[in-house]
Amino acid sequence: MAEELHFGRAAERLNLSQPPLSAAIKRLETQVGVKLFGRTSRKVLLTPAGQVYLREVRQILERLSEAAEAARREERGESGQLSVGYKSGSLNTALPQAVRLFRQQHPDVELKLYEMNVFEVQPALLRGDVQVGLLYPARLDLRLSFEVMFSEPLMLALPQGHPLARLDRVPLRLIANEPFVRYQRVVQPECYDAISELCRSAGFWPQVVQEVATGSAAVSLISAGLGVGLVPSSQRQASDGRVEYRFLDGPTVSVDFAAAWHRTDSSVLTAAFVAQMRAAGQAFTKQEQGFAGLLAG
Repeated sequence: MAEELHFGRAAERLNLSQPPLSAAIKRLETQVGVKLFGRTSRKVLLTPAGQVYLREVRQILERLSEAAEAARREERGESGQLSVGYKSGSLNTALPQAVRLFRQQHPDVELKLYEMNVFEVQPALLRGDVQVGLLYPARLDLRLSFEVMFSEPLMLALPQGHPLARLDRVPLRLIANEPFVRYQRVVQPECYDAISELCRSAGFWPQVVQEVATGSAAVSLISAGLGVGLVPSSQRQASDGRVEYRFLDGPTVSVDFAAAWHRTDSSVLTAAFVAQMRAAGQAFTKQEQGFAGLLAG
């Protein structure tokens, strides 16, 4: 009616007769409490109040349309927000590539990354502070689901110029009497247990001179000549060049790295980020295999 300003034409557009249209307008004016249309024998006009009402209603309808489209974009994973918590050291692995892939596919999604220690990732997932957590998957809460993204072999880290660095691969027994930098079990139980099992299988217990909470701390102390250590292979990317890395000659172990999320989370964005981590993890695995082949050559 506001567009036609003519009862006959408006009724025709609405596929109504004029009396029901007139009755509907009267009910609306009663509901709003003001006169919306001025009528004469020759024409119909919007009153000043009617003009304001029309403008406001049109804005509301536009916002409703925008809200519906925003909801559809959220459902399709084209917008919204995703928070990811990651343990220290993840930036040396597949995470940067996963972030690049995700941002390329979801440019309008606000991606927030939070560096955490190993004790913080699980609680953050359970509280809903983050939707995806990147961590070692041992001892995960049963309310969380996870998928292993890749596995990293442990490598021997040596101070630059160490005699064992002359070997392409180092038998583990040769470090039995070396001062050893080891992870704290309370902080990094996966790495601690893997290293302990390796040393036991080689018939010795490491001569620990220092325990650390992170791989970067281990590498820093080893570069200072404090001792040798076993670290996940990705730690070499954080090295300052004063540490040399060698694979073990004989049995070795790997540590799993996983993406975790709450079991009740069915978000398209969570699934999309995990998929990009999976793809980046596969590329990272090939990279590590290539590095191993280069050292072997």
